[in-house]
Amino acid sequence: MSMKDKNNYIFLNQLGRWPGFKWSGLELHPDGILSLLTVPLFAGTLPDTLKDVPAPDGPAGLAVDCLGAVYFSDPADNRISRIDSCDGKVLPISCLGGAGSAPAQFLAPRGLLIPRGRNALFVADSGNHRIQVFDLKTWQLIEIWGQPNAGSMPQPSSDPGRLNTPWTIAGDSPGNIYVVDYGNQRVQKFNSIGEVDSSFWGKVSAHSTLKNPTDIAVREQDGEVWIFVLEPTAMSTGSSPVPAPTIHIFHSDGTPLLDSSGKNRTIMNPEFQYGMGMTASGNELYVGDDNPVRRRILTYYVDATIEFAGDALGYDGPVAALLLNGKGGLLSHPGNSADPLLMSARAGCGAQGVLWNENPIQVTDRKVAWHRLQSVIQPLTGGAHLDLFVYTTCTLGDKPVAEPESPQPFSDPRWKPVSHSTDADITDLYIGGKEAKYLWIGGLFLSNGTATSPALSQLRVEFDHPTYGEYLPAIFRDRKNCDEFLPRLLSLFESFNMGVEDEIAALPALFDPWAAPQKFLVWLAGCLGFDLDENWDEQKQRRLIAEIFRLSGHRGTPAGLRETLRFFAGVDAVIEEPILHAEWWALPGAAGACCESCAAHTDTGNLEGSENSVLGWTTMLAPAQPQGAVVGTSCDLDQSHLITNDDFGSPLLTDVAYQFFVGVYRGQIMCADASQRIRALIDQEKPAHTRYQLCVIEPDFRVGYQSRIGIDTVVAGTQRSLSLGSDQPLGTETVLAGEIGRLGMETRLGIATQRG
Repeated sequence: MSMKDKNNYIFLNQLGRWPGFKWSGLELHPDGILSLLTVPLFAGTLPDTLKDVPAPDGPAGLAVDCLGAVYFSDPADNRISRIDSCDGKVLPISCLGGAGSAPAQFLAPRGLLIPRGRNALFVADSGNHRIQVFDLKTWQLIEIWGQPNAGSMPQPSSDPGRLNTPWTIAGDSPGNIYVVDYGNQRVQKFNSIGEVDSSFWGKVSAHSTLKNPTDIAVREQDGEVWIFVLEPTAMSTGSSPVPAPTIHIFHSDGTPLLDSSGKNRTIMNPEFQYGMGMTASGNELYVGDDNPVRRRILTYYVDATIEFAGDALGYDGPVAALLLNGKGGLLSHPGNSADPLLMSARAGCGAQGVLWNENPIQVTDRKVAWHRLQSVIQPLTGGAHLDLFVYTTCTLGDKPVAEPESPQPFSDPRWKPVSHSTDADITDLYIGGKEAKYLWIGGLFLSNGTATSPALSQLRVEFDHPTYGEYLPAIFRDRKNCDEFLPRLLSLFESFNMGVEDEIAALPALFDPWAAPQKFLVWLAGCLGFDLDENWDEQKQRRLIAEIFRLSGHRGTPAGLRETLRFFAGVDAVIEEPILHAEWWALPGAAGACCESCAAHTDTGNLEGSENSVLGWTTMLAPAQPQGAVVGTSCDLDQSHLITNDDFGSPLLTDVAYQFFVGVYRGQIMCADASQRIRALIDQEKPAHTRYQLCVIEPDFRVGYQSRIGIDTVVAGTQRSLSLGSDQPLGTETVLAGEIGRLGMETRLGIATQRG
């Protein structure tokens, strides 16, 4: 693992994959965090009667329907019971059960299954050598598998498709059903309509040592189906040791799953004695162990490798069946007449996990002064610990030994010794020592099981680090007498000051609206002369602070006012300046006329020659003479406009200069105080010498202006009649009421007539 970095540090978790590292007892999450493998946790109080429940003589069954109701079998009483998903009541299904061989009767019912995509309950009626299928809504018997016909007396048979004491059932998403045919010592595969696939067991028996299957589970991950088949402890003769139960793994066609060396993959655990009950999902496999000395539920992590994660915490009892309920819970059926117990499938964690690098870490092909190893880890809770270990060397073959299965994985004396109490955590380690080329790192994750697992997201290693020794006299940099004492002491002081130094180095982030802590946003806005509204969410506050500097550069312009209203009031305003559209009427003149005699011959019909100066259409008359009162020209008694020479031409601009119009759509200002808020923003942002008019654009239909029906217009009915004392503009929202008047007949304006 050769990495170069001019900044004198290296991040070891690259792309969230931890390249070059190996681990045991740990799980790598999609976000790159390493934590201890999870195990089930029973957080309640175990029933007192569970202590006296004997080990079951065979498996039972568990199933969960789409509504969350739980079904479990009672082989001794020949019945199926149901736990209601709403009130939790446990009641036998009255329509089913009772000892007998007639349809819907049972003899020692064991395995249960509700297949995906099918509203039916499959029951392994082991004593009757058949599978009975019931409709979950009506409890009507709809199918019987394993017997030649439904009316005959059930008989065992070894023919393909026939059964002899079926024990457990499992299914996959394509609809295939796998049945442990215990009496025939085989596993049979059926399709969704009950047709047997005889080639499945042929491949299993031809390529594996499986001889006596008792339980089965199906795991589907990334489109691949794995079949787990449990074979219990074999009988021993004489003084030969009793072999542990074995879990065989097959593909859906019956061929064994192979490991990297080409051998059949199996799971064996020396502590595993009496297997009963099994279920799988995702990366977890759960197996019950009815060892009378230590009754428990084992958890295995299944991926490229298969690891034992630990026992279920808080559970001590027999196991006849296990099932994941699809909601993060694990159901355990103790067998006999006991009710199933529910525990959280991933609430606990393993006791120990180990992380170590398989290849040494090196910066370049030279020696460096390894300084410090720092972990980026979530806060540790009580009972959770993380310890770090290092070793530096100049010899590539001088590799320290890590023993992940040992209680002391880093007992090799080459690992840097760390002395600490059991309640301390070594998550930040000074490396020191002589300059070396290679660095080895180890991490020990510990937990009491019920505590949250240590969660490591990153390791950062520093080298050739400038220490406080540079600020001391040269005599203190001589290591002949003090060796490592002074560097370690200075590193300790540096770690004390690190928090303050990091805050000083991070000061620029306080001025970044996207990086500053939320509590600094009000202060940062104040630096820009901007008051934050408490009603804005955090993202809007950050966005406005980021934009306020740019908006200040546009302040006093139509574009700046439009953006301000959009940001702070949430309206898309129409802003117009009359002066930009003002044109004055002038007498036509010849294009390029050089004197009055030329202008006298101008063709008045040529609008281009008069620059489209059409009075009332493209131009308007000025309110007064541009040059003011001129004797003999524009100086009329009581009709003159006196101005000074400095104000020459100002009458042309009197009615349009320093004014603007702001139009907002009615649909964007439905709140009562919206208009006041908009006026306050306009008064704040407009140039001081300007005047404005705020107009609410009603959803009227105006061709060429508001003409998108359903967007900015409404096709309305007849207009209202004008009422005295109301704010109703005549001709816009109202009309004069009454019938059309005729001269000589009821011609009172506004009462019997209207202006047409």
